[in-house]
Amino acid sequence: MDVYEELIRERSAGRPTALATIVNATGSVPSQATAKLLLKTDGGIVGTVGGGAAEAAVIREAREVLATGRPKLATFDLHENPRMDIGMVCGGSLNVFIEPIRPTPVAYLVGAGHVGTLTAAAARLARIDVEVIDDRPEFACPARFPGARAIHDGPIEATLAELAPNDNSLIFIAGRSHELDARALRWAVDTPAFYIGMIGSRRKVQFVYHKLKTEGVTDEQLSRVHAPVGLNIGAHTPEEIAIAVVAEMIASIRHVEVAQSMTANMHDVAEAIGRKIQNPARPNRPDAAIELRPSLRSEAVAEAAASH
Repeated sequence: MDVYEELIRERSAGRPTALATIVNATGSVPSQATAKLLLKTDGGIVGTVGGGAAEAAVIREAREVLATGRPKLATFDLHENPRMDIGMVCGGSLNVFIEPIRPTPVAYLVGAGHVGTLTAAAARLARIDVEVIDDRPEFACPARFPGARAIHDGPIEATLAELAPNDNSLIFIAGRSHELDARALRWAVDTPAFYIGMIGSRRKVQFVYHKLKTEGVTDEQLSRVHAPVGLNIGAHTPEEIAIAVVAEMIASIRHVEVAQSMTANMHDVAEAIGRKIQNPARPNRPDAAIELRPSLRSEAVAEAAASH
């Protein structure tokens, strides 16, 4: 089975994979066409990086990459661990680059009102595909959602029953009523979507949560929901709310648990430059590398993040 063909099939089905490629090795190596291994979410393997103990170690690393979404360069010294010598790399070392291959995420937007329209536009800028769900054809239409992957304008509950978000999906609920949003959220918490957000005030959130708990929804299911939704950027207008929501989606995609201003990093740089000017280690080397030490501000931010 061809690695690339299987990768395309998995990506088209909306399933992430991890691709391991030998990028450097001493000793004999497999041909370039076969020195790749694809790990699928169901644990299936396509291709090979040589077999044996070394390949088993690569698969372990690939599982971590698949879980975190972060690429990794793994190095195996076969001199230090002869048991990994597989006959294809005779001694020496083996470097394998393992990258996550993630399909384009899909955001299901329940509610085609003003915030939904703006959120769809912002999501598309972030290269997130969009499907729109609303029971009002005059709102859920191509003119308001150009470029949407799909637009569903039938009865809400019937439409939701036909959709099947996977673990690469996001769901954003911004309907026109508490009751409608409660029905949509009841559907959402039973899906494997990795992000679920619902717009609304704290009072609305409490109303919806209470209603769903009386229907048997558990606290664990509700803990998955971002509500009130969006990163706290002081958003007030529909445009600002859309940006805050998509920013939170991006943070979830990138596995960032606590988003914070990048300005904190520049405070560290400025303080490091100040230390360098006051205490030059090598006055004749103005281009010497600046040593960065965490500032008290950064330490406070890190402590606050850890406490949450």
